[in-house]
Amino acid sequence: MKDKIIEAANALGIDRIGFTKMTKLDELSELLNYRIKNDYSCEFEEQDISKRLDVSYLLPNCKTIITVIFPYAKGYRVPEKTDMGNLSVSSYGMDYHKVLHEKLELLVLKLKKEIEFNYKICVDNTPLIDRAVCTKSGLGYIGKNNMLIDDEYGSFVFLGSVLIDLDISVDEPDIITDKCKSCNICISKCPNSAILENRMINTKKCVSYLSQTKEYIPIEYRKAMGNQIYGCDICQINCPKNYKILNQESKEDYSSLLVDLGELFKMSNKEFNLKYENIAGSWRGKNIWKRNAIIACANMGFNNFYDIIKDELYGQSQMFKTYAAWALLKLDIEKSKDIIYNRIKYENEFISNEYKKLLEL
Repeated sequence: MKDKIIEAANALGIDRIGFTKMTKLDELSELLNYRIKNDYSCEFEEQDISKRLDVSYLLPNCKTIITVIFPYAKGYRVPEKTDMGNLSVSSYGMDYHKVLHEKLELLVLKLKKEIEFNYKICVDNTPLIDRAVCTKSGLGYIGKNNMLIDDEYGSFVFLGSVLIDLDISVDEPDIITDKCKSCNICISKCPNSAILENRMINTKKCVSYLSQTKEYIPIEYRKAMGNQIYGCDICQINCPKNYKILNQESKEDYSSLLVDLGELFKMSNKEFNLKYENIAGSWRGKNIWKRNAIIACANMGFNNFYDIIKDELYGQSQMFKTYAAWALLKLDIEKSKDIIYNRIKYENEFISNEYKKLLEL
């Protein structure tokens, strides 16, 4: 059965596939509790740790997990244009959740012609700790930036798994040992110093997280976001393990990862969905992208958007007002002081206090 699964996966363009019977990850309990205690976890994570450690919550009587990794970012270069916003390369092309889920669904359909079974497909959409399961099946190791690293494709890989209630006879692979050794490039290159020792990430400082959260972004964390509208690739781009994939010849045109900020500011929700609904980064919606665009304008000194950003002070969105006031002061402090000061009396307590803090009143 294992050989049939591998053959079927290869036919679908998946050449890195692993198997594990380790359906419980109890050894990670201490780590997850430590992250919660130190406020390193975030709202995107399942807060019930038991659901992250035991796959039976997803598929009762799960006996085997089939894992796959799917490479991306071949020949990718960071865009040089500085007058636009930037999306993580994970948002290139069709949403990888849909692509990989479809491939795994086709894999299941092929196997069901041989034998009936129950299953659950996971592609970054369940409490399951995908990276941990992949390492248990021998697909790579966890780097210092907490990314799964494969010898062939580096860390630019999408992860997926299929939980099944079949007891497949497989040779449990050796767990690949750490190959980062003394290299600390990802730690030193992280723009917000979010990568800590012992493969720990302070998620609340990670630019990728900041570009997605709806929570308040502290002023001291905003500069590191640069012109990122969604995600961040810096630690991976600088990782030596990705040199091979990033320097392969490719005909892909990654210019679609550049975002026209002027267009974004004017877009309706309908227009946003029509243009971006099929890419991974669109799930957070237009308003979060627009907030990030305001931050990007301040960071990059895009003064041509000053008036557009100023208009947000008179709008209804508390979120946009919060970041617009900060951005205006970054773009032109003298011109903006009186404008923001005169708005204090019209705002609620939170916004008024935010304006006063920015003006140091």
